[in-house]
Parts: sequence; C-alpha cells; structure tokens
Amino acid sequence: MSLQFRKDTGKWRVRFKRTGPDGKLEDIRVTLENVSSERAARKVERALMAAIRYKDYRYLDDESRRVCIQLFHNRGWTLPPALITSVGHQGSAEELSLLKAIEYCQSDPEVLTLSDSSRYEQCFAHILAYWGPDFPVPYLKVRQIKEYMLDRKKQGAANATINRERSVLSKMFKVLMQADLVERNPVRETGPADEREGQRDVYLSFNDFSKIVAECPAWTRPILRCLYFTGMRRKEVLDLTWEQVNLKTRLIVLGSGQTKERRSKRVPIHRLLVRIFEEVGKLRSLVYSNVFLNADGRPPHEDSLTRAWRNAVKSLGFTARPTIHDLRHCWQTNAMRSGVHPLIADAIVGHGDRKKTVQSLYLSISDADLLSAIDRMRFDKGETEIFVKISGSKSEEGASGGLAERS
Repeated sequence: MSLQFRKDTGKWRVRFKRTGPDGKLEDIRVTLENVSSERAARKVERALMAAIRYKDYRYLDDESRRVCIQLFHNRGWTLPPALITSVGHQGSAEELSLLKAIEYCQSDPEVLTLSDSSRYEQCFAHILAYWGPDFPVPYLKVRQIKEYMLDRKKQGAANATINRERSVLSKMFKVLMQADLVERNPVRETGPADEREGQRDVYLSFNDFSKIVAECPAWTRPILRCLYFTGMRRKEVLDLTWEQVNLKTRLIVLGSGQTKERRSKRVPIHRLLVRIFEEVGKLRSLVYSNVFLNADGRPPHEDSLTRAWRNAVKSLGFTARPTIHDLRHCWQTNAMRSGVHPLIADAIVGHGDRKKTVQSLYLSISDADLLSAIDRMRFDKGETEIFVKISGSKSEEGASGGLAERS
C-alpha cells in the first residue's frame, strides 16, 4: 500500500494492488474523505492494510470502517459480515476481547514462524486463566499487569516463567499496535521480575546421573543420555529426526527453525553416544521419523519426560533436586574442565538470549574442530554440587545438595 496526497482535491488517498478473480493485478484506490492530517491518514492506511491482508474487519475504528465500506461499495465487492449489522448499514466495532487479541497475535506471520510457538500457547493459557477470555484489552493497564506478575509469583511461578509470560503479552500488544487495534503497549512500562532469585549453579556427577537414569522408564534413557552427552535442549532432542543424524560423520545438524537462537548449528556426537543411536536405530517407526519415541511408539512430550525425571530424582532422595535443564549446565562445566575452547562450546550448546559476539562472528569452526572438542570431553569431572541462590537478605544464601543418606 501507499499513501498519496492529491493537491488538486486536497485529500489523502490510499493506493494498493490486489489480485482480482481473473488472476490479474488490480490497481485499487480509495479517497479518505474525512481525514485531514497525514498522521490520521497513515493510521487509516495501516488499519486498512491489516484488515485486507488478514481478511479480519472486526476491530477497525470508526473512520477506518467508513473507508473500508466505501472501498467495498466503489469496487462492487460484497461486504463481509463484520462490516454490517443489516444490509446497507454500518455496524459498530466489536470490542476487542483478550481471547480475540490472542488469536490475532497467534495468526501473525512472525509468530507463526517461531520455533518455540508452543511456549506462546503455554503462556497465553496462564494469561487467559487469570483474566478470562472476555476481558476487554483496552482495560489492560500497567497496574493490572503488575498485579498479574505479583499474583503469579504467589502461585509459585518462577521469575523466569513470569518474565516469559510478560514478554509474550508484550508481543501481543506489539502485534495489535502494528494493526492500529491499540495505541500503546502498557507492558513496556513494567519492569521484569528479578531472575537472580532462584538462580542455580549445578554440576551433576556422571555417577549420580547414571543412578537417576536407571530409575527412569526405559524409553526415556536414550533421550536423557543424548541430553547429557550433547548439551542440547529438550525440544531439540525430542524433535530430532534421523535425517539430521549422521553417524558416519558423527554430526547432528539442526536448521535455523529448530533452535531457540534461530541459527543453524552442528552438534558433534560423542563416541559413547554413537552406540546409543545405533541401538535406538535398530527399531524405527514406519509412521514417525523421530529418533526417540515413547513406550507407545510415538514422539514423546516434554512433560512426560520431565515427569519421569522428577519421579526418579525424588525416589533417590536428593536434598537439592537437579532438573533436566541442569544437564546443559553439566555439559558446559564438563566442556570447560575438559579444556574445550569456550567459543566452540558456545557454538555447540547455543544461546537463545544473546547475539553472536564479535569474536564468534569471525570464527570459522570446522567439523574436525567439533569432533576434536567432543573427543576431548570427559564426563566424570567431579562430584555433584547444587547451589540455589535465595534472595531475602543482603547476601545470597547457597543451598547445596546431592544424594541424601537413605536407610
């Protein structure tokens, strides 16, 4: 679309091209009769563009609706139901509810291409449960968002989880602002929760890791070993397909859409892990291409894997319980203690919360470098140490723990 000012009429005009029923491009023009300023004209242009692109006319303001109806009449197009209440009459704009806003956000092309779209669904589920689907979005102010964050904290949600939900809510407002459905993003006026509280410094010994794995169901064991020997994320491992695994070159190749950092990466396979892949590969599914399957022969869900791990850890009596995500920390510690170059270790595990450093931009890492690094790795580099930083005083307290004594 483009916005033009007609000097001969002194009016603004929106112009764009659209593919007609015959497959040819049509030059569409519509004059903004009641708009005098460029700012107001651009607001109508953006709203009109979003409505036509997504074929969603429910949330247009009064002026944008008038222009849209004028355009449909001029072109002889059939008015969509969202623009009318009875034949030939303009209807009133539908109030933007929280559920409708979430659905609009989830249909945004940028959100649809996110590799962690399931995270959005989880966050929106909590947001909907708190305010309800019919809550009017215009009433979501800074105070309401602050109260939500405090209440989620009282419910026991981690600060990292609260910040993730806050970020998703902010993304929703950003999408709505781009479509001129709201005028501001109140989330930006709130501060994030302090994630230093509850930070963990974890090292899990190979001996304790092996004990946990032994307590887990059989289908989870190769998955957990893959996590431990590669430093990969749960979702990366659970979504792994045989096309991505090359046992001859000992490399796992992940595309940019399969990593949290939205960059492709190569993960070297340790020789101990080769045997595990070979064993898993002896029985493959004819339906699913996933490397790892659950007891029913289907791709496992993250929750079922986490539940199996938690039950095993609980049964072993850890005084401070390690999590599955801690296995990434263990891999990084083992890499450091094995003398792996930090930039190579970072390239293997990946980091979704930071951009590439200047050093890594100019660093060329070959397959041979990756294999040399993984062959140098040893996984028996110390005893289990788990420290959880707890705020509440000027100095943060450390809580350590390993396997508790059991009678």
